[in-house]
Amino acid sequence: MDSTPHNIIIIGAGIAGLASGLALRRELAPFVPDLVITIYERHDILSTSGGAINLTPVAQRHLAQLGVLDELDRMGPEAGAEVDAIELYSMRSGRSIGSIDFVDQDGNGFGGFKGRRVMRIALSLAMLTVVEKTPNVNVVFGKKVVGGEDRERKAVVHFQDGSEAIGDLVIGCDGVFSAVRRFLDPESPSEYTGLSFLQTTVPSKTISSQIHFRSSAMNLSRHGSILTSYCDQNEEQIFVSAIVQFSHDNLGNHKLEPHNQDRATQNRIRTALRQIMQERFSKSSIPCLREIVASKADWMLYPVYQVRPGGRWYKNRVILLGDAAHAMPPRDESAAYALDDAILFARLLARYRSEPLSEVFDAYESLRRDKINQAFKESGRMWDRNRDKGVLESRLSTLFMPFYLRSHREEREAAWVYDAAKSTLPTPAPSDDLVSLHSFLKEHTV
Repeated sequence: MDSTPHNIIIIGAGIAGLASGLALRRELAPFVPDLVITIYERHDILSTSGGAINLTPVAQRHLAQLGVLDELDRMGPEAGAEVDAIELYSMRSGRSIGSIDFVDQDGNGFGGFKGRRVMRIALSLAMLTVVEKTPNVNVVFGKKVVGGEDRERKAVVHFQDGSEAIGDLVIGCDGVFSAVRRFLDPESPSEYTGLSFLQTTVPSKTISSQIHFRSSAMNLSRHGSILTSYCDQNEEQIFVSAIVQFSHDNLGNHKLEPHNQDRATQNRIRTALRQIMQERFSKSSIPCLREIVASKADWMLYPVYQVRPGGRWYKNRVILLGDAAHAMPPRDESAAYALDDAILFARLLARYRSEPLSEVFDAYESLRRDKINQAFKESGRMWDRNRDKGVLESRLSTLFMPFYLRSHREEREAAWVYDAAKSTLPTPAPSDDLVSLHSFLKEHTV
């Protein structure tokens, strides 16, 4: 009996949700003529928060397979800046301490793809444009999830406006604060990491000092780090993101976030954030960083949350993908993990289309759980370097960084060629009927 879902509900129109819609349509449409995929997003429009994100060669490869990269490239300068490497600098000395390369030693991308820094909203718009052109996939905005249930072998999602959606499968792609996860696994809440982003964009023409990086740099200090990166093709805008240790007490009721505040409160918040930047980074030995920190840039605060490993990813007809399942402190591969999830799950659902959903879910977890757990550990180690350190600890960390980068170069380069669309998948176990048939044919074949 065909158990392939015909009506699929996706909660969340972020990277994971939109990619899941595209990947599922590509994999299932040849087998399910009446396929319907509906993506429900709680906001009335695409979210503009999050600043710029890094796309690794893996992320770009997967976006190309989903038809998104061509759409992104059509956006012109807003398509983002090509990144050959993220250069690392010491803010204390101003010296280079290595790089994370997205090209090989001959300057070529991995499988034709390098890195790219792009504003999240530009990527989201490109993905939405492709989704809107794709048959069988629809996006509905303004739908906040408030509950769900099983009803007559169907999954039912309840929305705040009183409406409901009924489907064969629900995929929670609604991020670190996932409403789907709250109902599926209330024992796995999101938690504050103790670190936050302070982000802004600065017109490059306003910087009078020499810009010390080619396309992107991570600048390290004992009080956190500052990422500086062009985020447009014409290199007219520099995306700046400080990663700092920040007491949770200061985040109570989002006191330092100027959203939905009156103008006087917004001004006080902006002044406070500028002061934080100046206290931490004004003594940098890199002139353009000192200039950025001293500027009147409007900094936005983004506390970083995570979901600890070990939580439940699925139950009955519901599964979590992306940050809803395994949010971790962001690293170079963050967007790629969401795309990996979408492509791998879609391929498994097509391969196991005659099997119960429980077997699809088990196969997916066996394929992803260990890799995600390892990524979480590595992400935690990387982010710990941004916590406040003493002078000696900071200097030792800087001293050993070049060795760390060299010793892990081959591992990184191997990761950049990964292709979720071609990776080996587990095979469904044969049913008892097939095993019996195989045994019969074997016994009666001369």
